[in-house]
Amino acid sequence: MRTLLTLALLAAQSNAHAADAPMLPATKSDQVPQLLAVLAAPKSAAERAPVQFSWALDPNAALTSDAKPAVIESREYWQETDGAALQRGLDIATSAPGALIRVSPITGAAKVSADAVRISRAGRAVSAVKRTDAAQLQSAGLAVGEGTAAVQLADEAGAGHYSVQVAQARGRYVVHVFEPRSEVRLLAALSHDHGLAGTSREVVVDLQRGDTRLKAQGGALLVAPSGRSWPLSLKDGGDGRLRAAVTLPTDAGEQPPGLWEVQVFAGDGEIQRDARTAIAVAQPTAKLDGGYRFDAARLSFELPLRAASPGRYEVRGTLYATGPGRALRPVAIAHSARWLDGGAGRIELAFDRAQLAKGYGAPYELRDVELNDQSRLAPVERRQRVARIAR
Repeated sequence: MRTLLTLALLAAQSNAHAADAPMLPATKSDQVPQLLAVLAAPKSAAERAPVQFSWALDPNAALTSDAKPAVIESREYWQETDGAALQRGLDIATSAPGALIRVSPITGAAKVSADAVRISRAGRAVSAVKRTDAAQLQSAGLAVGEGTAAVQLADEAGAGHYSVQVAQARGRYVVHVFEPRSEVRLLAALSHDHGLAGTSREVVVDLQRGDTRLKAQGGALLVAPSGRSWPLSLKDGGDGRLRAAVTLPTDAGEQPPGLWEVQVFAGDGEIQRDARTAIAVAQPTAKLDGGYRFDAARLSFELPLRAASPGRYEVRGTLYATGPGRALRPVAIAHSARWLDGGAGRIELAFDRAQLAKGYGAPYELRDVELNDQSRLAPVERRQRVARIAR
């Protein structure tokens, strides 16, 4: 009797496993963890009660998922210098009238007043249309430190080289040059604005004057929330644009929470431009386990996952259904979250048939599926297409 019961249990387990259909193959743009990271449980209190909900979509409305990162446009640059260089006169280059020049002391440096900043060209003083001190800049919403001063050149001060001089400068300073009316702009874009520790992304940099691409050289840095940085090698991509692989370090989890930055610096030998763009870096603490189980009666997908670290994990996905003209359209979104201590688990995405728009039904597709580590605010896995249900 015991032998028959054991065989029955094994058969039931085998059938349950066989019921999991394989996910559709991942695409090149999908984010799929490979090696998982083992992290300690979050120290902060986290909600452990399971949550599950869904809502209907208008199938005729446009739906954007995992939008491309924004292209950052810059008409400015920063230069770090010291008090001795500012006392002598620091050379800057401009490409248009109306440049704004800001001098900011680094911790410990002597403060700068707006009236103390002298701008000259070929030894002759250049008039400023506006001078602004730190209090005025702060009241305008700029996060500047005490002792910062800004000067805006008059329109008659055209493009060219100028000398920025502060007679009482002592210590280290950052000089910021912003040219709102310049035709020279730097465009920088990441291939993705999110990534997993240990993987690689790409940044593309384009320096232009109007619609003309300039031949540029430059460099870049990957900067963690802690301030730690890694140099990136910008190289000509063969089309005049500069490209760099952004390799995300495997020890990203040791950094404090927050967005990482990719900082780029490029110029054509005369005009310099700098830009910063952000990327969210996550540790691969869990992954979807490659299969799913569809319940037609409940219109739900049960997704197995494997967690290497304890935490609260959330899965979200969009249900596409077939409507008029046999076209697949998005009809509902579902979310589900639960706490896992680690190891294997399952999360169900349940859609409500009552939310289906009239005239929509099978075939179905489950798309835009995300696995998020909510306890660490980390997007762990993203897949464009997970399952297709014929009926």
